[in-house]
Amino acid sequence: MKEMRTLGFTEREAIQAIVDLMRKQRLQLPVGQVVGLELLEEPVSATLIIEDNEGKQHRVTRNVAELAASLVNYCIDRRIRLPSMANKFVEVIGGSLNLVIYMDDVENATSKKGPARRG
Repeated sequence: MKEMRTLGFTEREAIQAIVDLMRKQRLQLPVGQVVGLELLEEPVSATLIIEDNEGKQHRVTRNVAELAASLVNYCIDRRIRLPSMANKFVEVIGGSLNLVIYMDDVENATSKKGPARRG
């Protein structure tokens, strides 16, 4: 049996996830305020739009691997449990970032816990 779960992130959550991981990795962000997030479906990427005090806009683009790391980190920081042995990838669905979690062999994963209880 296979199982797939999807966690959808609001724009605000996605921005926070990206910024949090960049800060944790000590990557430079332009000084200013995030005023938007542009998502690209193919290939999946996200661009933070940051406006400085003079009104100039700066763009910071993150690729699919960086987005996946950002969303997983966001979940870990908020104690949202994710299966460690699952494949995780990011998709843009309905205009929002989604962390897709795919487990290939659910039967074996659950059978290791012991026999199922019967009624």
